[in-house]
Amino acid sequence: MKKNRTYVLIAMMLVLSLLLCACGDAYAEYGTAYNKISAAGGIDANMKAVLTLDGETKEYTGNFKVDSKNNLLYYEMTAEGNTTTQFSDGSYLYTSRGDEKTKYSLGGNKPSGTPAANGGGEAPEQGAPEFQTSEFLTEFSSFLEAGKIKELGLLDPIPKTAVSKTTKNGDVYTLEVSDSIVQRFVNNMAVNTAGTGDTVQVKDLKNFSYKATVKNGYVTGTVYSGDVTIVVPASLMSSGAEQEYVVNFTITIDFVNPGQAVTITLPNTDEYREVKY
Repeated sequence: MKKNRTYVLIAMMLVLSLLLCACGDAYAEYGTAYNKISAAGGIDANMKAVLTLDGETKEYTGNFKVDSKNNLLYYEMTAEGNTTTQFSDGSYLYTSRGDEKTKYSLGGNKPSGTPAANGGGEAPEQGAPEFQTSEFLTEFSSFLEAGKIKELGLLDPIPKTAVSKTTKNGDVYTLEVSDSIVQRFVNNMAVNTAGTGDTVQVKDLKNFSYKATVKNGYVTGTVYSGDVTIVVPASLMSSGAEQEYVVNFTITIDFVNPGQAVTITLPNTDEYREVKY
């Protein structure tokens, strides 16, 4: 299965919120508390994602930091002992995966594949591989990487116009969001599984929810989840028949010292080779 990841700049996690009490000012309380997270010009957050497909579960952990005053980003995610690191100085986005270190100019085009895997170009694979749930979960997790997080708008609070209902239960706020927000997730979860053009399609996203916890006037954590239906083409199935699967995901984000300044010291970049697209 060929990995097909998009890297851009600025990362961060957030998105919607769910509550159980229908308080009139619940959204205003949530919005104010969320905006205070980055009041000092940055965000530091730990993340855990749990993905389940066809009875198999994988867990991914990571951390992302943004220093918006100095336009710096640092992000890393670990899965099965393998860590991917990305960081940006505002001009380049650097990616480190194993022994491979690459960079590309943010003023250029988005990369169409994983530099570490294909050396800067999409090398065609010989034939379409059999669909493997384990490999797909790893591929699917790419929507949590830096570029996709940005595209999903996870760093920003959900605008009130996209929220149909906000309820509150103790410290927990729940936002029921519009179909347009759900569709944004669906559009960004499409994953290519082979260089031959065979593609796993994302059909829909159901049971989508988001909860935010507010303490001492700050959002301190968020949890969102859902069930994504994917359609695997017949060409990737040994049975020769199209198959549908459901991927369940739960993402937990814990903000570190919300409201405080974030300091990022970027690694030395001398060993990073530039990739052009």
